[in-house]
Amino acid sequence: MTYDDIRRYAELSVRRGCGFALMAIATAMVGFSGEPWIAVRSGAVFVLIAAVVLFWKGWTARTRNYRHTEVWLMIEDAPALPRERLQTMIGGALADVYFSHARLAACMVLAMCVIGFAIGDPR
Repeated sequence: MTYDDIRRYAELSVRRGCGFALMAIATAMVGFSGEPWIAVRSGAVFVLIAAVVLFWKGWTARTRNYRHTEVWLMIEDAPALPRERLQTMIGGALADVYFSHARLAACMVLAMCVIGFAIGDPR
């Protein structure tokens, strides 16, 4: 088991969660599709909330018990490493992935805000 394997599992875990959040956000935006400017702006707010949650999860990932993570459940053959080393590897991989996804979500928020203000209120 290498760090790259652990990082791949961390990316899979975080992307799965982000995928479900994106599905919920897209569903809400479709619900507002009668008013496109409201749909885009509400989507931006929801993605901003997701970005804040991702940042918070990244902030706490290094100290969260690695045995309570989905990454630990994905590892088939538990490596024979000391607990401190596993905590560092899994927590560090999760923190890196959470922060990279939080940055991506922040960029999406910025783009959605620009689009939302470009569409403008039709009144």
